[in-house]
Amino acid sequence: MKRFLGGGLAALFLILSFSNPAAAAAEPAVDKTYVEGSDPQAFLFNPLQVNRVDITMTPTAEAALRQEPRVYQPATIKLTTELGATTVYNVGLHIKGGWGSYRTLDEKTGFKVKVDFSVKGQSIYGIKKFTLNNMVQDTSMLHEATAYRLFRAMGVPAPRIGYANVFFNGISYGLHSNIETYDKKMLARWFPGGTDHLLEGAYGVEVGPDMQVDEGSVTDVRDITEIRDLNNLSGQEWFDKIRTKVDLNEMIMNWAVEHYIGHWDGYTRGWPNNYYMHKAKNGLWTMFPWGTDQTWVQWNELIDDGATMMTRCVNYSPCRELYETALAQIQAKLPSLALPTMVDRIWAKIQPSVVADTRKPYSTSDSLSAMQATKTWMVNRYQELVSHTGNRRSSSITVTYPQTKFAIQGTIKPKLITTGDGALSFKRLEGFDVCEVNPLTGAVLVLNSGVCRIGVQLTQTDTYRGVMTTVKLSIPKLASRVTVSPIAALRSGRTVRITPQVDSSGVVKLKLKSGRCKVSGQTVKALTGSGKCLVTVSVAGDENYLAASKVVSIRLRF
Repeated sequence: MKRFLGGGLAALFLILSFSNPAAAAAEPAVDKTYVEGSDPQAFLFNPLQVNRVDITMTPTAEAALRQEPRVYQPATIKLTTELGATTVYNVGLHIKGGWGSYRTLDEKTGFKVKVDFSVKGQSIYGIKKFTLNNMVQDTSMLHEATAYRLFRAMGVPAPRIGYANVFFNGISYGLHSNIETYDKKMLARWFPGGTDHLLEGAYGVEVGPDMQVDEGSVTDVRDITEIRDLNNLSGQEWFDKIRTKVDLNEMIMNWAVEHYIGHWDGYTRGWPNNYYMHKAKNGLWTMFPWGTDQTWVQWNELIDDGATMMTRCVNYSPCRELYETALAQIQAKLPSLALPTMVDRIWAKIQPSVVADTRKPYSTSDSLSAMQATKTWMVNRYQELVSHTGNRRSSSITVTYPQTKFAIQGTIKPKLITTGDGALSFKRLEGFDVCEVNPLTGAVLVLNSGVCRIGVQLTQTDTYRGVMTTVKLSIPKLASRVTVSPIAALRSGRTVRITPQVDSSGVVKLKLKSGRCKVSGQTVKALTGSGKCLVTVSVAGDENYLAASKVVSIRLRF
């Protein structure tokens, strides 16, 4: 195809090849800017813009960098945007890359930049860190931009990508991708509530406490240890319990995208590498991709065994059905992304820089061939996906429960909106002492205050795909009722015992608020024969009820 089709005709063929056969008459709405986000730094991650980064280091700092490539050294960078804006920053910098991608300063080096290394609080349009990747393992120089775009489009947090021509002490180091870093700034766009933990998985490191901690406590890793321990289970036991700790739909989508793009160096392909685990504050664990420079090349099965969690999922039918659903969702999304067209547009922009890059370990003709091969791979992979997913329609579940008017031993009924003909089931996933859930109707019996997490699933049928969602009910401590039976007028010197009806099991206390009375324990004695007494009746809170009080008026008479 790359040999016989001209550029315009080839582009047309590729776009048509990515069209949804079921809706061939409708042209998909395609984002042609590729700039995502409204934050100040978004323009730096525009793959249709090539900026310039000039790095300057003193001889002393350069010598130290050569000696300890992974240690930040002071440097100055001048950022010149394509529009001509120039800014200069004092930063820290070290050499980037692991096995396969690492290059010395005498080759095409990649860099990690820490913007606030020398100047506390300094940022570049809000950015504190960024990566200049040398792309020595991506002959096309296009894989990261397109791969991460698909991840983000499918709801998986992934970096944004721009480009920059990099110069080090006046020497051209060629075209680099500018990769957004998984840091607090980036994560806040995806998780506004904040980050509890961010851990990085290296080569051969499975999910667990051996992962490198990037954000959060480096000593308290009990939460990720729980995930490791649950992965010793399998089948339904694993499926039910893992959903209480991870956003399983998000993880399955991450695995499905990895498999679709042929990300052999990620988490799923049997020997984990290049992934992150993230836990939002008071939330569930999610998984992020990394190291996508060698995607769109290696063909693999769309679904197979892999790393531990992937294997647990595809070997248990209800989870495997969700994986199949994720593949179908990818198929539905791809026409609007028009990734082959994105390849053409980015290539048209970066080609002059590719030609000028004398440090790349491959020729410009190799890059051109790799670009064309990437498009061909995308088209063929999409056709395989269409054949794989079949004709089942998408299911959907919307489940809502009332968030107020809870009552201990009270029942809460869900409102359901479903699409699909599969069997609907409900399962209590968390809060075994908090709630009971009817497996057929989803009605929740409130036992105690706390968190009740419910899994809801529609099974796959010949007509519809399976789908799953989870609902979290936070049962708060409830207001305790304080009810006091009417009290007859009290004569001087007489007493009355007040025994209120309360919900809380806490201690009941009486306290004189005003009037000529004496309170002892739960007994009130009249000291005068006229007027009234006001007595505050209170009950302490317990594990289910808040503290509560009520003012009781007692009339006094002769």
